[in-house]
Amino acid sequence: MSKSKAIENNGISNTNSPNGKYMAPRPEGVKPTCVVITYSVSKDIKAVREVLDERGASVHYIIDKDGTQKEYHNDLTDQAFYAGKSSWKGEVGVNKFGIGVMLINDAKSDFPEEQIEKLKEFLKDVTERYPDLDLKHDLVGLGEVTVNREGNAHIAPGSKFPWKELAEAGFGRYFETTQEQKSELLLSLDSTGEKVNTLQENLKEYGYGVESTSTFDQFTQQAVRVFNDRYGTGLPNEEPPISWTEAGQDVLSQLLGQTVLEQAENA
Repeated sequence: MSKSKAIENNGISNTNSPNGKYMAPRPEGVKPTCVVITYSVSKDIKAVREVLDERGASVHYIIDKDGTQKEYHNDLTDQAFYAGKSSWKGEVGVNKFGIGVMLINDAKSDFPEEQIEKLKEFLKDVTERYPDLDLKHDLVGLGEVTVNREGNAHIAPGSKFPWKELAEAGFGRYFETTQEQKSELLLSLDSTGEKVNTLQENLKEYGYGVESTSTFDQFTQQAVRVFNDRYGTGLPNEEPPISWTEAGQDVLSQLLGQTVLEQAENA
């Protein structure tokens, strides 16, 4: 697919980014298999471009608060540099097979309706251009693909991101839970043993880069936090939400059970 074709399909304005060194060709034969959403923290596109350039980083697309969408790299042929050390569903190096989308957001405010509507349009376009890319299962946040990173972990796109609204539009999945479930603590920082090991195995099966250690280690905490942010399953008033609750267990069980059922139906 040519650059002009990608622009035509997306209906976006091309900035012709001069920073070709902040990308690389996708490996031969590799097509996008997931879309990764992050936020800017910076207040506008100009500011975020400066930060990206300073870090030698890049994304394929940026969607501004007013719904303006810009393309920086071709999502078929180019890998952008946004994920770093990362994995999804056991595949290491998400830059190689992901499409990176950044929303202008300060990490504290709600995402404007115009911005989310444009994101929905973009995701619809992606599904039309890549029929094998399943955005019910492979639409993820940057924090979800970087749970195995040392130091300060990504939490993007954060607790304000409207995952439920996207799921209602057919992108991603979401399950309702009760306050009683959210208040029922199952595992926390001092937990060890088989129950922790089982949680780690289940989170890994879901797609997160965690290993079975039987301790509620740093990477497990990071995985639980981004899971709770995405599905709203954290312990009430806990910040950051790193405890595992009955709500989280219920949602994770439904996610894994639904996936197994769909695989059987498609066999």
